[in-house]
Amino acid sequence: MKRRDALKRLGVLGLIASSVVPVSAMQSEKNTDVYQKYNSKIINRNFMKIKDSKNPTKGELKHTPEIKIGPKDKNGYTLVEITIGQQGIIHPSTESHWIDFIELDADGKLVARTIFEPGKAMGYAAYKVKLDGVKKLTAREGCNLHGIWEYTITLK
Repeated sequence: MKRRDALKRLGVLGLIASSVVPVSAMQSEKNTDVYQKYNSKIINRNFMKIKDSKNPTKGELKHTPEIKIGPKDKNGYTLVEITIGQQGIIHPSTESHWIDFIELDADGKLVARTIFEPGKAMGYAAYKVKLDGVKKLTAREGCNLHGIWEYTITLK
């Protein structure tokens, strides 16, 4: 299982390093088609972060994922909502500037991924996830122009 997770991570790193069509176990042919169609518009795959956490810029806030934990259902799944943008500054979605993916990691393991077409949907995703024993959730997003941004929360 650890080897499989490592191989998945290497696949994601390969995507980031080369800005080519991603290959992962969770990706459908349709998602691959989306990346092939819009790959020329995805120009930044650098990892980005807020430079001064006490004084983030509007641009940094616009790209930083926000994670909200909702209720747990009777089957043990917890609602996890991810919105791209913090403090009321929401990332736009146009044909030339959009969030092309959102990922959710639980304790460093990829558990969900959503791919977006330009101008079709805002940077928002909601997942029902089993969080029993999970200590950290990380939301990661890719802006086609401004790179990959992450935000991590620690669960109680």
